Amino acid sequence: MASARSASVSLYVGAGSQYEPDELAGVSHLVEHCVFKGSELHPSAADISMAVEGVGGYINAGTDRELTVYYAKVPGPDWQTAVDVIVDMVSRPKLKREELEKERSVILEELAQVEDSPYQLVAELLSEVLWRGTPLGRDIAGTPESVKSIPYEDTVTYWRSQYSPGNALVSVAGEIDPEAVLARVSELTRDWSPADADERRAAPLCRDGERVAIRIKDTEQAQISIGLPAMSSTHPDRHALGLLTAMLGDGMSSRLFLKIREELGLVYDIQASLALLRDSGVMQVSMGVDPENVEQALAATMGELSRLRDGVSEEELERSRRLAAGRMLMGMEDTRAVSAWNGGQALLHDEVHSVDEVNERYQAVTAEDIERLANQYLLEDELRLAVVGPSGEVERLRELLRF
Repeated sequence: MASARSASVSLYVGAGSQYEPDELAGVSHLVEHCVFKGSELHPSAADISMAVEGVGGYINAGTDRELTVYYAKVPGPDWQTAVDVIVDMVSRPKLKREELEKERSVILEELAQVEDSPYQLVAELLSEVLWRGTPLGRDIAGTPESVKSIPYEDTVTYWRSQYSPGNALVSVAGEIDPEAVLARVSELTRDWSPADADERRAAPLCRDGERVAIRIKDTEQAQISIGLPAMSSTHPDRHALGLLTAMLGDGMSSRLFLKIREELGLVYDIQASLALLRDSGVMQVSMGVDPENVEQALAATMGELSRLRDGVSEEELERSRRLAAGRMLMGMEDTRAVSAWNGGQALLHDEVHSVDEVNERYQAVTAEDIERLANQYLLEDELRLAVVGPSGEVERLRELLRF
């Protein structure tokens, strides 16, 4: 990226909650925390942070269902600092027993924070309803019980198997010399021992059992999350479903925002999003609403879902195409976004589609495609509901899941 003034380094690892047995729930997240506690070149957590922040950059990481990513963004001339820190800490961490024990307490505080955040908690409840009985149906960070009980030896064994060179990918973007980056990464990883990484565990969507989950909390608002099973991240219709989701609830010109916020005045914000994984996916509608208005907001949302099945105009479809393409293109101005775009695709799918290729697929979506998918995926029998708020009755809310 010749015009960039920064460089971003992302190191992706095939490790996440979908790789964990129940007894090690949260081990991927625990390893992520421990990796930051010191490595061969940077022996302490302070050494790691000061190396990156000392040049004006930042460093962070995230554990997800299908991957873990470590990333740093620095001024372009300092790209080697970011490469050295990220690659060394991931491939040669100290993983000291005493540091791991400290991080158990840190993660327990993180889990407690979710309990105090209705917005996050309702997302966890919805995941439980959608993927009950699978690794995707629990908090990515695990449970308090599992975090307290994961053995140190099992944590090191998990790192040794999943954090292997054949299960990792480095993605760098920005003001860099690619050949110099490749040479430095090769030098840093020449002694990285190979290992056989575990495959991700099956996590099918739950098709039976309770479709409504409620957590009673003394809050001013009721947080509502509606879920609909969707497709995998490789499905040929994924771009069309993305446009359908955008029409429904992406931005202030979306159907849900115009109806529920602008016309009815029931919410401050409402949005629809799409999460597609390699095995399954979910379309989600989220909002915060006064507890007295839950029924009205849900009824209006059901009405908008039903209306989408009647089809869309070419004008609305074109607006959705331009919205999706425009945001994607503008995002590519940032080195961190480009690094993530390339790295995530390459690790999960062994290929990288350019923004131009994706834009072409958006342009190829027709109004008939949108109507077909709306009638295929927006189904009453597939709706799931999670609510966090001061009161709620499961039977009453279940009845509201009707178009």
